Amino acid sequence: MKFSQLANILEKLEGTTKRLEITAILADLVNNLQEDEVDLGVYLSLGYLQSEFESEKFNIAEKMMKKILASAFDKTAEQIDILFSKSGDLGSVAAGLASKQKGFDVSIKKVYKMLTEIAQVEGAGSQEKKITKTASLLSDANKLSAKYLVRIILGTTRLGFTELTVIEALVAFLNGGEKNKNLKEKVESKYRIHPDIGLIAKKIKQKGIDGIADIQMEVGVPVHAQKAQRLSSPEEIVEKMGEVWGEYKFDGTRVQLHMDRNKKMKVESFEQQDLFGEDTQTIFVKTFTRNLEETTHQYPDLIEGALNQIDADSIILDGEAIGYNKDTGEFLPFQETIQRKRKYGIAQATKDIPLKYMVFDILYLNGKSLVTKPLVERRKLLSEVVKKGNVIVVDENIQTKDSVKLAKYSKEALEKGLEGIMIKKIDSPYEAGARNFSWVKLKKSEEQILSDTVDCVVFGYYHGRGARAHFGIGGFLVGIWDEKSTKFKTITKVGSGLTDEGWQKMKKKADEISTDTKPTNADIDKKYNCDVWVKPEIVVEI
Repeated sequence: MKFSQLANILEKLEGTTKRLEITAILADLVNNLQEDEVDLGVYLSLGYLQSEFESEKFNIAEKMMKKILASAFDKTAEQIDILFSKSGDLGSVAAGLASKQKGFDVSIKKVYKMLTEIAQVEGAGSQEKKITKTASLLSDANKLSAKYLVRIILGTTRLGFTELTVIEALVAFLNGGEKNKNLKEKVESKYRIHPDIGLIAKKIKQKGIDGIADIQMEVGVPVHAQKAQRLSSPEEIVEKMGEVWGEYKFDGTRVQLHMDRNKKMKVESFEQQDLFGEDTQTIFVKTFTRNLEETTHQYPDLIEGALNQIDADSIILDGEAIGYNKDTGEFLPFQETIQRKRKYGIAQATKDIPLKYMVFDILYLNGKSLVTKPLVERRKLLSEVVKKGNVIVVDENIQTKDSVKLAKYSKEALEKGLEGIMIKKIDSPYEAGARNFSWVKLKKSEEQILSDTVDCVVFGYYHGRGARAHFGIGGFLVGIWDEKSTKFKTITKVGSGLTDEGWQKMKKKADEISTDTKPTNADIDKKYNCDVWVKPEIVVEI
């Protein structure tokens, strides 16, 4: 298939919000792609180059893309800025600049190869090389191809569907355009334990539903994390779940750890080089977030803990990493733990905010998946393979069917400064990606949660993108007053919850009190810099 044909299909997808229509278009795409390109076509339609957990990053932001468009279409930076301010989408700018007469007789495979080369450019002079390569690609493209190439590179494709919609499309492809619950469960169960939708699509294209039979859980491929439902009281929990397992719920960051002592991986970060000496290859250990993002470089302490404390050849663990005060041993609030999420200064952050990895489940051990085994069996194996140490801790628990004991345990958790407790069915399997009542979290009553609001002051706003471009505002930054430091503290960006009329009203109010600089009495990290600053006078309820 030519990339220009794929661009036409992507335009069709952008033109509809009807789920059945989107599914039908995607099923037709799978049908028309060749076996050796179906994975590439699926990846590109989703806006990336590989599976979610390993996709190459282009490292091209709006500022660089503006330079690329200026170079590709012989325009000035000012001309590109004017066009962008009108549309709010650099893909649309590229489409407007590309020639109407120009074709783009280039295959998906060749375009994919060129995009991969752009993503892999690094080292001295990499920015200029990326600009030259990308500008060359865009200058040859027709309008729709240029539009979607730019969006793929910027990561702004967003056509209203996800990998789960692709699964429905694959079922339709297999079943003559019709839904089939049994087929969907088979495909989705494979995706939950091996989330590479391109690989799944390719195997289905080659051999039908039998093609995915050999897809199994694998060290280095993150598993979709099981999620919890919510119930409002210990009494309701016991009534619904019977005998349960209660664990503390830590206010940290979810970490899935993979290790295989028989595999090697390249040492890439300075922290890892310090840990492993001069070797460029070391034992395979990686970490992932619940959103499948690899975070190995952020946690050299967890990697070292895994190598020292885990008595297994291969393993996949699920747990929560939480920072602690190295002087008192007390756990730190989430806002401090999350400071470990960074690209640079990791060695210092490791010293300033040491972590405990509170492990609560084991999914894979020595080449075998454990997810179908009941929780009590998995926990027994977990306790056997994790040795005592300073980093990895097997989470404690209680087993009960007494709601009073659960309530007492929940109170203890809150008194320790934790979020609450997790309650799990003792005989339940690990259901990757599922959210059901085999896991339940008990933090506060539903009434408390729903009534929690905060009055915040607006610091400034951000220019709109896409559909909000004509409003001139697409989000705003808010904070609260801190009596101790006598300064405002940033709370969050806000990008939803307003009607069209509300956005227009917010912009009008903000413009009336706009300033050239951010509030002097506010702690605002430069990464949150607003396009327009305002005096801290507008109060909103969040």
